[in-house]
Amino acid sequence: MVLHLFNTFFWSFFFAIGYISIYRRIEEGTIRWYRSKQMMLKFGELALVAYASMVEISLRILHYFLTTNMWTMVNLQTVVALYTCLTLRNKGANLLFLLVTLATFGSYGTLTWGLWLALIGLLLILFVVNQQSTWLVSRFSRYLGFVIPFGTFTWLLFKAFYAFSWWSLIVQLFCYVCVETIVFHYSTLLKNRGAASAKLIYETMHDKLTGVQNWAKFNQDFQLYHELMLSTQINEIVLVAIDIDHFKQINDTYGHLAGNAVLTNFAHNLQTYIHEVNSEWEVYRAGGEEFNVIMAGINQPSAQQAMQAYCQQLRDLHITYDGIVIDITISVGITKLLGNDVQAEDTIKRADQYLYQAKQAGRDAIVAGY
Repeated sequence: MVLHLFNTFFWSFFFAIGYISIYRRIEEGTIRWYRSKQMMLKFGELALVAYASMVEISLRILHYFLTTNMWTMVNLQTVVALYTCLTLRNKGANLLFLLVTLATFGSYGTLTWGLWLALIGLLLILFVVNQQSTWLVSRFSRYLGFVIPFGTFTWLLFKAFYAFSWWSLIVQLFCYVCVETIVFHYSTLLKNRGAASAKLIYETMHDKLTGVQNWAKFNQDFQLYHELMLSTQINEIVLVAIDIDHFKQINDTYGHLAGNAVLTNFAHNLQTYIHEVNSEWEVYRAGGEEFNVIMAGINQPSAQQAMQAYCQQLRDLHITYDGIVIDITISVGITKLLGNDVQAEDTIKRADQYLYQAKQAGRDAIVAGY
């Protein structure tokens, strides 16, 4: 008995750590691949379901060929089922995984109607777990309060499959609760590290004052778009350079705090408009009162029309600071990325030249060219 307990705990411990680590790597990889959270929820989680399903099926095959004992296998499969349902956010992906779980759990021996109902009840519990996952994992005491009855129900179900003793059930349930405790704390550790890493990356790539992406991120993204353009993967890329008119005068008249309020409100207003036109386009603060917008998949005349519409909308933006209403206008330079632009800097310099021409033309103007 002691040997079985040690064997179950030993393999369950390292299996759980490995499963969660690989699961998180797949999750992080699909987020980077799809870039947007919506796409990740629609398609990226299918990779997680495929991984979890493969593990469950593999465990069942291993047990069938007697390469792992039943006690260890039950703990491992239960850990996989619970952790996966706690982390999936897409309902369709979760239902697909539950069907796989039903098939693997239902392949044990001959099931009576009572056992089938119990198994379906187990899946309904996992379905509810998926819906209430945030609440369940918010506190360890809450999580443990669920794990104990859930593990008891699962082991009672498997006791009906195999005639092992009540003492064995208690020992294995204790082992399962210990493993789930480790799973909770290890998963929390990875989550906290991931959040800290994401925060650091966000702060590195975003302007602290306005919240839009910064010059470093602009350089990184535009270099990528330049490479895609040269490889003909994207046909049209338009670069927009924007400067707030008479910003120095605003600072000199109302103070730097008023200037900061203007920058913050303008950046938010511009980003909201740009994302409404195309959610894939991004706004960057180039420095001071200058901003850039990268528009992919649009021709230059259409980009110019979009910016003309924004300049009209901007007239309705009235920024209030310390009881003072400040209205602003912008000068805009627009150009597209050309195939003979050897370096990304060639396009940026051209956009800046058109921006300068717009300012020279009296400001509150748009100048576009090649």
